[in-house]
Amino acid sequence: MISMITSSFSSFGISDIFYLFIIFIILYVSRYYYHYFTRINPLPGPFPLPIVGNLHQRFGYEFNDWLMLLHKKFGDMFEISLVGQRMIILCNTDLIENMNVSSKKTKYPFRSLVTEGLREYRIGTTGIINNIDPKSWKYNRRFFTQAMMAPSFNNQAVEWANELWTEMESYWNELGENHELDLIKWMQRFSNEMIFKISTGVKNNCMASYYYHTFVLESNDLDEKEKEKIKESENFIQSIETFMRGAFYFFYFNRFMRHYVPFIRGKVISLLKNRDFLDGKVYKIIKERRIEIENTPLDQPLRHDMLTLNVIANTPRDINIVKHSIDADLLRPMTDKEILGNILNAIGGGTDTVSNLFCFIIYHLVHHPEVVQRLRQEFDEVLGKDVTKPITQNDIDKLQYCDAVIKEVHRHFPVNYSLGRVNIEKDTVGGYIWPEKTSFSILYCAIMKRKDYWTDPEKFDPDRFYKIDDDDKYLLEKQHVKNAFAMFGGGIRACPGRNLTMIELKCLLTLIYRKYDIELADPNAPLNYSSTLLSVCKELLVKVKPRNF
Repeated sequence: MISMITSSFSSFGISDIFYLFIIFIILYVSRYYYHYFTRINPLPGPFPLPIVGNLHQRFGYEFNDWLMLLHKKFGDMFEISLVGQRMIILCNTDLIENMNVSSKKTKYPFRSLVTEGLREYRIGTTGIINNIDPKSWKYNRRFFTQAMMAPSFNNQAVEWANELWTEMESYWNELGENHELDLIKWMQRFSNEMIFKISTGVKNNCMASYYYHTFVLESNDLDEKEKEKIKESENFIQSIETFMRGAFYFFYFNRFMRHYVPFIRGKVISLLKNRDFLDGKVYKIIKERRIEIENTPLDQPLRHDMLTLNVIANTPRDINIVKHSIDADLLRPMTDKEILGNILNAIGGGTDTVSNLFCFIIYHLVHHPEVVQRLRQEFDEVLGKDVTKPITQNDIDKLQYCDAVIKEVHRHFPVNYSLGRVNIEKDTVGGYIWPEKTSFSILYCAIMKRKDYWTDPEKFDPDRFYKIDDDDKYLLEKQHVKNAFAMFGGGIRACPGRNLTMIELKCLLTLIYRKYDIELADPNAPLNYSSTLLSVCKELLVKVKPRNF
């Protein structure tokens, strides 16, 4: 039989193979456009191509800018196709009214569909960010909330922010005030070290690694053992950054492109190897912590970090143990795989968002010196004239104009410019009935610039989030349009690290601007950024000089 098949194929000439290939292409394209033209609820949008969808049309544009152009052309509700995945883009608060409800009965409990690509990358089955298993998500969310929303956690986070700033400041002083700092590199290291310590209780020496590896590694002051330690730490940090940025390939490229298109295939193989390397490093930390806890007497306190809370979850050492629950699955201890997912989620969610938003804030402040002046006035009122005084959680709560500045920068330039939602049962959106598992994308970079929602939306004006009433109390201005502003998502999927984000940003702004002036290396240069899954700062060259009082 096999010989017959082999002989029949061998009888084909080159021209026959070519004709078969052409027939295959015709059948594939015909099938593709049949499904496209018979799709449910056809909406306006750019015309797609087979395999790539509309992805090729965004070349020459950053992703957020491309979506804004489509919004202007096609209106408040349109569709795009990303390598076969249909996505409905929403640019009006009336369209998203049911998507940000906090009830557990919401029809939109998921941020996105977990494609087979993300499953291959092991995203979507653990943690909380993209987890689409309701029980698993609920289980992990509980421990995220315990770790990151407790008042004791906030106080500890402020202490760590002060400590890490002192370390970073020392490196900056060593480099000198005339040195051009690439601020995004430093902020990525600061935020990574902050969230890594909060997640694991371990200091990963992220900033020290960057400083010595970039500026001092060739110095004779370091022996070979120290150099090797720095290189090992740097490899680990680079592995984390590569893992987070690699999700793009598994989200946008389908299986055929990932495994058969030469350049993409090579990149995917490299990313999977890096994923396995990173998993091994984190598993080692988890194993060491389990041993540490086992060897700690019951009458001795344990570390207070997310890793420890995860390891002791639902064990006799768990001080937050839930004794009664209708769901027995919530009462079991955590597996190492679940702990790994939570740690990587925390690092992924707490690094790029903070570091990039901080750089966007600095860029806007340099161009608005009057806002810097008002910030410093608030810093002096809250903290006094002693610029060496550490910041406390009580101080953070009082920095309401600083809070307004952060929100206004986010409104102008959100890192998360679009938030996904997926329904688990049919729902009506925009006058259409949509089946379950429809992918929606809330385009907040459009909603937060609408003239019918905001006064002078193109103007940079922190006062829209801030005012003082007759009793001289600081108040946040409530927007007159519900859901017109979102910084940390909404509904049951609101970011559990929102307190930590504001602590880091407020601490950094206060600690820097009380003592230093920041200048752009090129004041006339536009903001150097890129936009794919997030809007990120590619480079921000600055000089940090002692402040002229």
